[in-house]
Amino acid sequence: MPILNLDKGKLEVKNKAGNTAELIIFGEISSNRWSNSDVLPSDINDLLSEIGENDALDIYINSPGGSVFAGIAIYNMLARHKGHKRVFVEGYAASIASLIAMVGDEIIIPENAYLMIHKAWGFSMGNADDLREIADMYERFDNTIANAYMTRAKAGRTLDEFLDLMKAETWFNGFEAQDYFNVTLGEENKMAACLEGDLHKNYKLPQEFLLKNMNRTKIEKIETKDEAIETLEVNSTNKLKAKLNLLINL
Repeated sequence: MPILNLDKGKLEVKNKAGNTAELIIFGEISSNRWSNSDVLPSDINDLLSEIGENDALDIYINSPGGSVFAGIAIYNMLARHKGHKRVFVEGYAASIASLIAMVGDEIIIPENAYLMIHKAWGFSMGNADDLREIADMYERFDNTIANAYMTRAKAGRTLDEFLDLMKAETWFNGFEAQDYFNVTLGEENKMAACLEGDLHKNYKLPQEFLLKNMNRTKIEKIETKDEAIETLEVNSTNKLKAKLNLLINL
């Protein structure tokens, strides 16, 4: 069976024994490809078309989240897949990526990996009526996402409880996640959360999470300081130009 590999935006199909496929989601969830690492609903749709509808699917997630619309679309696509689904949270499944994690019939999260849930947010403009309408829309998003959490919630947990946890921007490591979700605690792994891009900068990252990533960066850094700065400036500029162009076209 094929392995579905979505790693930094590169799609691969490889053979694997048995009736199980692998889907790897590393990167931001997006409706448009701003960078090679972005994960789009169209990618998932293409990949799912490569396997049988009853084939088992192992889904590996290491993502800061991203677009609510794209994340809900991916969640729905995976939910429709009839085969048994196992989700493995590698570094972290944050924001809308945590919603995608809820699609698993089994959810395995190591003791040193994280789920993060928060309320939907974004940038808006318009008059008072426009902004009230947008606020209502965000509240509908929050309820949709909280209801998805309830599908994998521990007995006794309530929708209002998850809405409160979302309001507080709550981080769960593997141990803590067991108190709120029906998950299996996995063994500690060495996978660091992917802190590429800008999205994670909006989060209140746990201190131990940051320290782990800082240590990994020191060990694995392969660019010189000047090369890294140049790459960051080019990528940031290109992404800003693309987003600005989209806003102008709208």
